[in-house]
Amino acid sequence: MKTVYYKAGDAEWKYELDDQEFDSIVQALVQENADLEKMVDEALDILRELAAMDEDDLVEDDIVDQTLAVAVLWHYFNTRETDGFDGDIVIIDAGDEEGATILSAKDILEQE
Repeated sequence: MKTVYYKAGDAEWKYELDDQEFDSIVQALVQENADLEKMVDEALDILRELAAMDEDDLVEDDIVDQTLAVAVLWHYFNTRETDGFDGDIVIIDAGDEEGATILSAKDILEQE
């Protein structure tokens, strides 16, 4: 299971993606030679939009976008040669144009 935790203001979300679905998405991204740098920014925008929505208002397309965003973010931050993570990630979004802070969930849990 791949997990991305997201916090923006009062909104807190835990997105989970099973390993088989994750592998399928990543394989498709690799085959398409996707621009992961660009996709990371888009994925963060998607999570921002979804976090602002009421969960009952989510439609199937939103769920698909969420799934893709989680896969992109998890894959990107776990495959970076420098500053990469090993495992689940935490995103703390300041809600402004400064962007978001991305941390390793394992590092946070070890500090507690």
